[in-house]
Amino acid sequence: MSYNSIYLTVKYDLVGYMHDTELDRMMEDLVPVLEDLEMWQEGDIGEEQYRETVTEFKSKWFKRRKCDIEALVNEEFEKKKEELLKELEYMGNVD
Repeated sequence: MSYNSIYLTVKYDLVGYMHDTELDRMMEDLVPVLEDLEMWQEGDIGEEQYRETVTEFKSKWFKRRKCDIEALVNEEFEKKKEELLKELEYMGNVD
């Protein structure tokens, strides 16, 4: 079976375009899984490496806890706060 480099499609057409921060991150983390799947099926890597990549993905995304989501919210809030404060710096001291 040919996967036609589907990992590149996900990487360039889905990552950053899901209109949801958590889904964008999940798609980004899915790219290595899809790449390893294709490489394994083409004989470029062994099944063990593919399974390790799958395990890493699953352990991150299939056992989410409230504290994980809160950490994500806090991280995104801080990024946005820094971005907005930087915009204010450019404005100077305008009253």
